[in-house]
Amino acid sequence: MAARIPELGQGAGQVHVRLPPTTSVPMTPRTMAIVDHPAFQRLRQVTQLGPTHMVYPGAVHTRFEHSLGVFFTAGQYLNHLLEVPAFAERVDEADLLTVLAAALLHDIGHYPMAHSLEALHLKGNDTPRHEDIAADIIRGDLPRWRGDRSLAEILSEQWGIDPERVIAFIARPRGSHGRDVDALLASIISSGIDADKMDYLGRDSLHMGVPYGRNYDRQRLLDSLTVAEDGRSIAVTAKGRTPAEIFIFCRYTMFSEAYWHHTVRSVSAMVEASMADLQRCGVLPDDRLQLVDDLLGRADAAMLDWLMSLAPADSDARRILGGMTGHRRALYKRVVTLSRLFDEPRTTAAYEHLMGLDSAGLRQVTEALRRAVREDLGIDIPEGGLVIDTPPRDKDHFEDVEVAFPALAGHRRRRLTDISAVVRAISGDFLKVVKKVRVFVAPEFAEGLRSRQDRLEEIFLGAILP
Repeated sequence: MAARIPELGQGAGQVHVRLPPTTSVPMTPRTMAIVDHPAFQRLRQVTQLGPTHMVYPGAVHTRFEHSLGVFFTAGQYLNHLLEVPAFAERVDEADLLTVLAAALLHDIGHYPMAHSLEALHLKGNDTPRHEDIAADIIRGDLPRWRGDRSLAEILSEQWGIDPERVIAFIARPRGSHGRDVDALLASIISSGIDADKMDYLGRDSLHMGVPYGRNYDRQRLLDSLTVAEDGRSIAVTAKGRTPAEIFIFCRYTMFSEAYWHHTVRSVSAMVEASMADLQRCGVLPDDRLQLVDDLLGRADAAMLDWLMSLAPADSDARRILGGMTGHRRALYKRVVTLSRLFDEPRTTAAYEHLMGLDSAGLRQVTEALRRAVREDLGIDIPEGGLVIDTPPRDKDHFEDVEVAFPALAGHRRRRLTDISAVVRAISGDFLKVVKKVRVFVAPEFAEGLRSRQDRLEEIFLGAILP
């Protein structure tokens, strides 16, 4: 079947696009029809890691590069899985093309700093999810990004596949697919060991200048791919157990040492707090389509400048954004860190309380902290000078992976968390060690607060706990 699909590397005379470090992505006319579409070309101006380049200067790679990388990696997944009878007998050519198209388009709705701004959606604010925007773009519902013809028309006419099925693979939770084959195919895009993660771990690691995302045996993991017992997700054979363990550990270390590095979280918290304040001030467009168009039409730096232009003179947003615009880098400094690590009752209670608050509740606690610092320490932090960072609430665990062993007395299939103390420890440590709540302040107040560290945490705990 792969021989009939040139996107799987079987065709002659293909054009190739080179990606770092040494990837050669096959490009067919129907692939180029998508890549050359204005909506896809827009991804050239959207950095993969948003404002993280303020901490890791090399992290200026784009969603465009990543999307091509996921497309290539999904092709590798399919080529390996087609050697597995349990997969090959379940799928047809349209299935394979749908997965490839979904891999190519999975980030088509991303806008600058989307992950920082989407965090507001989980805290009670109506901020757009990039998956929902992807559906609008593919269908051609956003006139500015429709081009001469919609992506849906290209998928239907040139790829011969159903655009709505592509959208479903991108926007719907994998468990919501009714057909087993759709859940299986969607797991190539989103699961514990999917093609998206395989690309971004290595690509982000490369551009950030850290080794953590590349320290697993990629080829052996690909060679071990198989189908889970229920037929609804990809799994690994016994030889893939160790690569899968290390893959999950790589993801853990990338969050611990890179994605959620305290300075990266400072930048994200500043962006999130600014957007929340602008929403509260009522200066953002009320019309969803207008807001989406404003977000999609700007590169990262231009977006920060746009938000700064909207910020009222006396707003929190203006103060915060001032440290990230106008060629300035005045990032907020951490002064208090809360986690579940030490199982201290008051610290844990404060942590859980903050994690349960929406944007309005976090603002109330922020004001209580400012008052407490002023009254107890005599340090008057102005509005916008202190922000609380609560990490994303939809990242509480690593999705499990099924391991298929040879048939030995009823021990054929096991979950990786059941047979790997390493993976169980990683899952626990992610919540207890990596997922921290931090309090950041404008840099001019950091030294004064840190000099009173003996009192600072007690003051903060007293202000946080109801």
